[in-house]
Amino acid sequence: PGEAITLVCVTTGGEPAPTLTWVRSIGALPEKTVLNGGTLTIPAITSDDAGTYSCIANNNVGNPAKKSTNIIVRALKKGRFWITPDPYHKDDNIQIGREVKISCQVEAVPSEELTFSWFKNGRPLRSSERMVITQTDPDVSPGTTNLDIIDLKFTDFGTYTCVASLKGGGISDISIDVNISSSTGKAAPLHLDFTVVALPQCVCKRRGMNLAGFPITWTPGSQSVLLL
Repeated sequence: PGEAITLVCVTTGGEPAPTLTWVRSIGALPEKTVLNGGTLTIPAITSDDAGTYSCIANNNVGNPAKKSTNIIVRALKKGRFWITPDPYHKDDNIQIGREVKISCQVEAVPSEELTFSWFKNGRPLRSSERMVITQTDPDVSPGTTNLDIIDLKFTDFGTYTCVASLKGGGISDISIDVNISSSTGKAAPLHLDFTVVALPQCVCKRRGMNLAGFPITWTPGSQSVLLL
């Protein structure tokens, strides 16, 4: 996000010369859109600007010609976590011998490219009998991963890190740290150091299109040309 994307619509014929109009499949064009003939520019693009954009050529003779492309703004955002049982509720304490679940949720576009990794004190974690990692949970919102610590032990205290990534790279990861520690023998008060690191970038591409001669791969400063 923050970069500009330009789409150029060019006619290859027609008499009289057709007029060119850009439309968006859902809602109006973004307010910041700059139109100049057949050229559409979206400055400082965000995930809200994603969607299908169509160029329509019409000269009032026959049916208008139309070509479309779907712009996807790949991004990770809004990382958050929660603990079960909730350490902030007085009647719901975390104790040695109990099960503790750390949940990590991230909004991703496209969501099907989202992957998660778990670490303890900087070392990769793999699912085991006492440390159960689930990547999807039908009982919670999409984009959520859980780490279930069965039969909590003192040796389980440490810093747990959830890292969200998009397949194929190009976008900086989101990292969420949760520090679990105890200063007592029976009860296990939870001290949380919460950190979210996110430096998202933007990659726009086409999806589900079959437009010969129209590569909609985009890099900052480039233009995509739509031929009608």
